[in-house]
Amino acid sequence: MTRSARHPDPVSAGVAVLVVAMVAAACIGGESPGPGSADPSTPATTSAPSESAEPTGPDGPTDSAGPTGIPSSSVEPSETAAGTPSPGTTGVPGTPASACSGSDDNRIFFDQAALAMSWPVYCAVLPDGWFLDAGSYRLADGGHLEVTYRGPSGAHLALVEGAICEDQDVDTCAPRDAVIGPATFGDREGELGRLGNGLVLDVDRGATPAWRATGLGLTEDAFRALCAALFRIEG
Repeated sequence: MTRSARHPDPVSAGVAVLVVAMVAAACIGGESPGPGSADPSTPATTSAPSESAEPTGPDGPTDSAGPTGIPSSSVEPSETAAGTPSPGTTGVPGTPASACSGSDDNRIFFDQAALAMSWPVYCAVLPDGWFLDAGSYRLADGGHLEVTYRGPSGAHLALVEGAICEDQDVDTCAPRDAVIGPATFGDREGELGRLGNGLVLDVDRGATPAWRATGLGLTEDAFRALCAALFRIEG
């Protein structure tokens, strides 16, 4: 199962959710596009459903139907909720993704992803001026989730989680130019590095599952703060 998000307008809050497997919702966004491949430091984009290739990070769309034939679904993104990053934020009981920035439908997207995956799913808790730009997930091959957030002055934060590398070489699926040192990814410890003019943070790089954050237009301190504030959704 794949679930994806598209951003029509940074201030739009009302969205709809497509029918997914056993969850019925109103279909607005349609089938997610076929997967694409791009450098993880490049902002995420979506493409037409007819395209096909395998994604390598948070910058390309995912399968409209994975190898197991599970269909895709979509939900529109929206402007994130106000506030500042807060490491260790916890959700309200009964609403696992309540701390995630974005609209209620964005949180439904994360709730459903967390319930579907066998590994922990993380979302961002962001300050004012950020919005969820795109997101998708699929269940095939161990599960794979990608989300991209846009911020002020062209900044962006991208998350890719789950089966990031699959059968690829780790330097291809999780590239980096240099290692800076340890850093926090929500409640996990990872390794901070540089990639081009951006920053990357990897947890269990090369393993399945793994977690990866990519930042552009952010200082190292700002990127570290956003990554430390990532919220673990209890599915």
